[in-house]
Amino acid sequence: MIDSSTVDRILDSVRIEEVIGDFVTLRKRGANYLGLCPFHQDKNPSMSVSSTKGIFKCFSCGKAGTAVSFVMEHEHLTYPEALRYLAKKYNIEIVEKEESAEELAGRMRHESLQIVTEYAQKYFQDVLWNTDTGRAIGLSYFRERKFTDETIRKFGLGYAAGRQHELYKDALQKGYKREYLIDTGLCVERDNGDLADRFFERVMFPIYSVSGRVIAFGGRTLKSDKTVAKYVNSPETEIYNKSRSLYGLFQAKSAIAKQDKCILVEGYADVISMHQAGLENVVASSGTSLTVDQIKLIKRFTEKVTVIYDGDAAGIKAALRGIDLILEEGLSVKIVLLPPEDDPDSFAKAHSRVEIEEFIEENEQDFIAFKSDILSRNAGKDPLMRSQMITDILQSISVIPDPILRNVYVDMVSERFDQKSEALLSKISELRRKKRRFNEQYRQFEGMRNGPAAQPESQLPMEVEPAVAGVSDTFLATCEREICYYLIKFGTYEYRNQDGEEVNVAQYIRESLEEDEITFTNELYRLMYEEYFTYLEELDREGSAADALQRQPKIIRHFSLHSNQSISREALNLICQDHPLTVKVYERSLVPEEMRLSVVVPKCVIIYKLRITEQACATIAAKIAQAQRDGDGQTVKELVASLQLLNRVKNAFSKEINRL
Repeated sequence: MIDSSTVDRILDSVRIEEVIGDFVTLRKRGANYLGLCPFHQDKNPSMSVSSTKGIFKCFSCGKAGTAVSFVMEHEHLTYPEALRYLAKKYNIEIVEKEESAEELAGRMRHESLQIVTEYAQKYFQDVLWNTDTGRAIGLSYFRERKFTDETIRKFGLGYAAGRQHELYKDALQKGYKREYLIDTGLCVERDNGDLADRFFERVMFPIYSVSGRVIAFGGRTLKSDKTVAKYVNSPETEIYNKSRSLYGLFQAKSAIAKQDKCILVEGYADVISMHQAGLENVVASSGTSLTVDQIKLIKRFTEKVTVIYDGDAAGIKAALRGIDLILEEGLSVKIVLLPPEDDPDSFAKAHSRVEIEEFIEENEQDFIAFKSDILSRNAGKDPLMRSQMITDILQSISVIPDPILRNVYVDMVSERFDQKSEALLSKISELRRKKRRFNEQYRQFEGMRNGPAAQPESQLPMEVEPAVAGVSDTFLATCEREICYYLIKFGTYEYRNQDGEEVNVAQYIRESLEEDEITFTNELYRLMYEEYFTYLEELDREGSAADALQRQPKIIRHFSLHSNQSISREALNLICQDHPLTVKVYERSLVPEEMRLSVVVPKCVIIYKLRITEQACATIAAKIAQAQRDGDGQTVKELVASLQLLNRVKNAFSKEINRL
């Protein structure tokens, strides 16, 4: 435990504006500093920092405290860990006194995970620079990519050796524990108990936290063998959450704050080449879909984002996908599409800093101009398609939190498409109402997920059976409602999947749910689901026509006139009213819905499975918390293994959703 005199020395040295300024852009306002509060979705600077009093206060969410409490809250550290962080920042030597076994174990585990990842970064870097193989393969590759030695060192790049146990052997020899090598994702445990390195024969890109500590890695193969994954990334761990990390942010945060602008790209090489060209306010989402937490990270330093993507179809789709998320967080977003033959990496290498900045300035578009240009390519003069295009643009405007800014954009759309502002505002109000209803359902879902943590262990399920748990919650019911929608309206239709096979909608849904033994949690939708397949069997026995166009009207009529009024009322709602899809398709197709079944039906089923898996993860997390309180280390270990397995399943579902 830290000696009290050392604590006093740390607290005497701390300047709160310097500490908070590492995480939030602060601007001088009179005697104090103002910045966006990182503890809630702050739209306008509401956190005041007093350097004279040494405290901060958010006048919106109420968070307040000292530099130590800020670091504890922001970095999820204990009090001793926060003091150590500040001691390191101000170069103060720590004098220890005896601490409890529990305090020591908790602090040591978190610090050990950090130490192991930092050891691995130094190990990969040493292999790159100081071994024949590293120089011949890894360093040659980076230099072929035109990365200078200075740039390679700046980003801590490295090389993983060619055999699957090199790091493992070196780590054990130097005293690093087996369990930390596994828990950081650096090593994988085989079925026979042996360990193997996760990364081998790959150039290595370390991923840093905002404060500059190594938390994970991305490894790229140099082989042309298509059976080998191009990238292998660290799994999510106690110190690494992919959705809350941005590649290059540690190196870019000062430039972002200084220039009041963040440039967002996709990959590691994109960031590195941009930095090398002189544009240092550049970060990447590391090849994953942009998340709300990543946007919030950017918002700590600026409210202006320019997204640069490739000019091909994939780049356009990626740009469309992230626009609404950025707007919803209150940031200003502009989009730059590079020439189709370029990506940010190649473009940065072929142009000077001035040329890149001039290209961005001349080609960046606001989201209205960008969406209009992209979507109007297909819409032409067709009234229905133009209406859908305008609605798509209004959907983006509707998520903007500032009402004045929304009105400004409405005027722009009105002028561009010769539409009355009143009609556009009415549509936006409708879209915002739907969004509020969805958010309310999601908050209820989150409440259900977080609720079990407060329950005693005796009230939790003895076994995790997400498929048959029967737990009713609003968000799962929304997914189940969507499945019923596709059954009743399109169940007898067929579509061609990616393998070219003809797939029946109802058969796909039934087989997908049965393979995981999933039972609906909402009583009404469970009855409708069972009734659908019961009636389908009746039609088969009667020898009714197999043609979907002849069969489907019978099914719709059966449900609409059902003797159970709850079923008939809900069936009519599904068929006749607007359908609140949970499937977000950012680049909406402008063709009839039945032509999109190959995408929307599999996606709605996978989303349903994903929500069930998330619910199971929440249950296990509650059990882990209880086992930790009970001091049952063996149970914690077993539950963590189960949680890691479920997280892999959850990640697989997420990837499948993004792929569709």
